[in-house]
Amino acid sequence: MLLDVKNMSLSLKRAGKYSPILEDLSFQVKQGETLGIVGESGCGKSMTALSLMQLLPDKARLTGEVDLQGELISVYSKRRLEKIRGNQMSMIFQDPLTSLNPLQTIGTQIEESLILHTKKSKEERRSRVLQLLKAVGLPRAEELIDEYPHQLSGGMRQRVMIAIAMACEPQLLICDEPTTALDVTIQAQILELMNEIKQQTNMGIIMITHDMGVVAEVCDRVLVMYAGKIVEEAPVIELFQNPKHPYTQGLLASIPKLGERKKKLGSILGTVPTPGSMPVGCRFADRCPHVMDVCRNVTPAMIRIKEDHQTACWLYDEKEGTANGSAGSKQLETAFHH
Repeated sequence: MLLDVKNMSLSLKRAGKYSPILEDLSFQVKQGETLGIVGESGCGKSMTALSLMQLLPDKARLTGEVDLQGELISVYSKRRLEKIRGNQMSMIFQDPLTSLNPLQTIGTQIEESLILHTKKSKEERRSRVLQLLKAVGLPRAEELIDEYPHQLSGGMRQRVMIAIAMACEPQLLICDEPTTALDVTIQAQILELMNEIKQQTNMGIIMITHDMGVVAEVCDRVLVMYAGKIVEEAPVIELFQNPKHPYTQGLLASIPKLGERKKKLGSILGTVPTPGSMPVGCRFADRCPHVMDVCRNVTPAMIRIKEDHQTACWLYDEKEGTANGSAGSKQLETAFHH
């Protein structure tokens, strides 16, 4: 297993007290697999990425285990983590303009991780930078290497970010909404490029997005997050064809479909609860069309619908029972027993 995350929780200090941001996240990423993490803004997707990289404020409380290729990196010191970031695991951030240093050339910024993690000579580093610029589909690499971020278009800057992330050939690449600021044509090119890189290197990718179209295009498996928790996990085709959690169903209902004429797209009423005011029980209860009394009082556990499909919802029991009759009977027994 490339990445194995167990019971990862994160709390941040706000106004003198700690507020839970992420709660008991457990998931895995295999070599050569793209795992999608989806959800609305404020669901904890980006904080999950920053927690994996441990790029967090000093007063953050991070618990749980993060295992990267057999190494328990969650207990590593800052200095030891620096040897892993950009080397074994890399991250592409959401906005390339703010992520790139405006005072340094493109070549200098790509070269930085090569200086940190390799023993290549100056000539070898320059050669590798040119190779990376060409690999991510950038034209006139020999000139571009000495240019600055403001001289490039948004799509070109995002390709530079991919080149920086790929410089040391990481085993795991975390992408935090890498196509959000780009137009549709450039989006498609970037996604195609990432698929090509994955096929060539067999690395694992975590793709964080709120765009279900991106998920359908590049992901093998999907985690659906809501208010800092995972509410559903399934292979991508299974999730689109057979969504179980009402939140997942709501997300999919909001996607326009070719050949289908509607006056209004589906929407989910209400907003994601803030970290300091999480409700008791299921966090989606106030917005759920199928809400029951138990939803407002007891937190649902993850229930396995199929071998590779699980969800946290009181509408199901271990035998995929529905809300009519034996809704979550085994869950209820377990919850009240404890």
